[in-house]
Order: sequence, then C-alpha cells, then structure tokens
Amino acid sequence: MDAMTRGLLADGHSVRLLAICTEKHPHIPEHLDADYMTATKYHAVDVQTALNPADAVRHLIAGESYHIGRFNSPDFTRELDSILRNEVFDVVILESLFMASYEESIRRLSDARVVLRAHNVEHQIWRGLTQEARIGPKKWYLSKLTTQLKEYEKSHLNNFDALVPISEGDSATFKDLGATIPMHVSPFGMDFEKRPPAASTLTSVDHVFHLGSMDWLPNIQGVQWLIEEVWPKVRKQNSKVNLFLAGRNMPESFKSDASLGIQVIGEVENAAEFLTRNGIMTIPLLTGSGMRVKAVEGMSAGRPTVSTEIGVGGLGLVHGEHAFVANAPEEFANHILLLLESSDTASKIAQSGQAHIRNKFSNKNIISDLVKFLKKLD
Repeated sequence: MDAMTRGLLADGHSVRLLAICTEKHPHIPEHLDADYMTATKYHAVDVQTALNPADAVRHLIAGESYHIGRFNSPDFTRELDSILRNEVFDVVILESLFMASYEESIRRLSDARVVLRAHNVEHQIWRGLTQEARIGPKKWYLSKLTTQLKEYEKSHLNNFDALVPISEGDSATFKDLGATIPMHVSPFGMDFEKRPPAASTLTSVDHVFHLGSMDWLPNIQGVQWLIEEVWPKVRKQNSKVNLFLAGRNMPESFKSDASLGIQVIGEVENAAEFLTRNGIMTIPLLTGSGMRVKAVEGMSAGRPTVSTEIGVGGLGLVHGEHAFVANAPEEFANHILLLLESSDTASKIAQSGQAHIRNKFSNKNIISDLVKFLKKLD
C-alpha cells in the first residue's frame, strides 16, 4: 500500500488514505513522516482482530467467513461514510480481500470505481496451512475456515469494477475462480533511484538469514521448516556458519542456539541497513501466493537468494541465474552451501538478481501502467 500511495502521489494524483490498524499492525505515528500524513490526510482506525471464540463460533454456525468478519468494523464504516459524504473520488482502492466487506458502503455513498487490490489468493494460503496441520480439531476448524474463505472469495470477485492482483499467477487463478471483470497485474514496486547498488561490493558471504514479519503464519511455518529440515544439513557440511532470524513479532518458540549456529535477532531497527550485510537471503515459504515484498527488497539490495518456488512467485526469476530455487530440504541446503563455498557464484547470482529486480519492479513504471488501466475504467 505504501509503495502504491507514494507512487500515485509522485505521479501527481490526490490520494486519501484511510487505514485499519490492528494489534499486530498498530498505528505508530513516528514511523510516518509528517509530509506523507498531510499529503494523504492519513487517518487510522483501530480494529480488534484478535481471535474471539464467541465470534468464531457464531460465524461458524452462520456459515460466514470469520477471516472477513474480523475486519468488518462499525467504527471504520462510520469514518469511511463520513469521508465519502464530504469528498468526491474517481477511484477507491480496497487493499486485500479482507476489506471487501466495505464495498457496499462505498457504492451507497460514492460513484467512484471500486477496485480490489489483491495481495494474494487468500484461500490458497489457508489451504496450505490446513494441509500442514496435524489431524485433529485444529485441522478440522482450519478446513472449515478455508472453505468459507474460498466461497467468499469466489462469490465476491465480480462485485468490483476491476481487480488488481500482484502477480500473473494470481491473475490466472482469479480467472479460474470465475473473475470476469477487468484485471491488471500490478506488482510491488520500489524507488530504486533512492537505493544505491550494493551487489558490486559483494566479495563473499559469511552467514545466512531470514527477514520477514513473524506474525504471518506462512513465515512461521517456513522458518520452522528451515530450522528443522534444512539447517541441520547445512551445519553438517559447514559447522561454523550462522543463521540469523530477523523480523518483528518473533514467536518465543524461536530461540537462539549457539550449538546450532542460530541467532534470533527479532525486529531490526533498520531493515535497509540489515540487507546490506554479506549474507544469503532465504525465503522458505511453503504456502501462499502473490509476491513477497522482502524478496524484492533483498534482491534489489544485492543479496544472493535461496528460495522455494512460492517464495519468489511472481518475480519472473530464472533458477540458477537470478536466484536458486528449491522445494526439497536437501536441495535447498545444497544451494546455500554452494553460495557459501563459491564467492564467484554468490557475486554472479547477487548481481544478476539485483539487475533483474531493478529492471522489472521500478515503482515509477508500475504506477504509470496502473494509472493507464484505471483511466480506462471511466
């Protein structure tokens, strides 16, 4: 959302930003510059999305998606209504399926085109998590949640004037689900001119890392797999290498272990600086869709990368040229070991990956294409 907002502002458009803030993603004013907040008339509404057993049971009995219901807030609706009664918009962009329940409110008070910006095919993420869960009540409940979310996703896709998925793969899936409205793929972009190249300075790599929000279940699942299935194979061949785990809201179950070379850092103060260090970036995602922002950020900073297919989905990478891609633990480990052992390979992968990302994901070009698409909706 931030990249798109800044891109639209830079392209000369007026943008009004109304945000939902949750326990996991709170409103932290000092993280936003004053000019940005003024330019967007930024306003945040706190919404309680933590699991509520009573609400969960009610949605289950009613056959309604609890995933969607958690984000449906009377406070947010009131603020949205107030804005729509006092301001006129050409387009309203809803960020993610979880905002879809506000489509009716927008239609009631505005003639604006309503566009769904889909970061993922949401039910696919939960289907993957359900498949990984152990047989029992939790697996049964996750299965019900996934089924309800899929039905909601399918039945609401054509309620919008347009759909803006983040990857070609997601676009194809939405069409398979029955989407017939205009669609435009608009990936996550970055302002690379503000980020100096780093790959040219890479002479070798001396550690392995994972950086990502650790309140997202696919990241937790992936890091668990990295620690349990991949890392022992790496350490068996290289007993001195270290694995750094970084990211906000790190679960307490992940602990540093010097004997295994695992260091849990948690939230880093400056992610951009962290990504300039001479490490191998890992993206061990086992479920999900869309594209990973941290993959773009890390590769654009010149970090040689080892990922699962899902982890670099939507990036258009060539295995062995821009990054190493593997789904099996042993293969994943072998690619890490190769990068540790061969500084030449690490440097070539880093530079090739960086050039690919910077060429494909320029925010200026992405926003220009998006604006052209939105103008055709009139």
